[in-house]
Amino acid sequence: MLFNSDNFWIRHPTKVVSIATLGPEGTSSQSAAKYLSNLIEKPLDIHLFDTFELAFEYVKKNESCIFLVANAYQRVDNFYMNENTLLLGSFFYSPPAYYLGCKTLLALEKKIAEQQIIKIATHHAPLSRLRGLIESAENKILGISDAHLEIEITNSTSSGARLTTNGDVDCCLANIDALKHYGLIAISKPLYIEMTWVVFSNNQIYKREVA
Repeated sequence: MLFNSDNFWIRHPTKVVSIATLGPEGTSSQSAAKYLSNLIEKPLDIHLFDTFELAFEYVKKNESCIFLVANAYQRVDNFYMNENTLLLGSFFYSPPAYYLGCKTLLALEKKIAEQQIIKIATHHAPLSRLRGLIESAENKILGISDAHLEIEITNSTSSGARLTTNGDVDCCLANIDALKHYGLIAISKPLYIEMTWVVFSNNQIYKREVA
């Protein structure tokens, strides 16, 4: 069975009960998984993993679970080319707005005034947009654009939000869901990113159906 619209195309997996994708709580992938469940009009459990690769390995061993990955992921070709998976389809979904976030304004301002290194966590995918967010945060955090910055690449933007809450970094680039989940403050203008998402399944399902 095929679902088609202007925003998505996907084969309907009849025996699927869950989605595996990138965590932790608050990721854009989790938000996209909820959207996918609504698209196919089927309540699906969502399993979150530390990396897309771990989610992918879970689906290879669990036929009742489908794998969801952002098409912008830098190593997405590994999933397209894997002989153990079947491409089910793709859909358009713009995730919640991204912001530069921090734990407390006063602590960040103090470190900047003391010319300490400011650590910023981000996933690789939106890295090219980070400078614009930093500059837009100047209205709230004076001097952040010229501060001594150190960028830490994380497995997800939500992981960066968690690091910020724990005090391991000073700021993070994360979506609004992650900022709210971890109790952080948005200090920049919003960043909206249009994205396509890809869905894969264990290809053993398809092999049995055509046998």
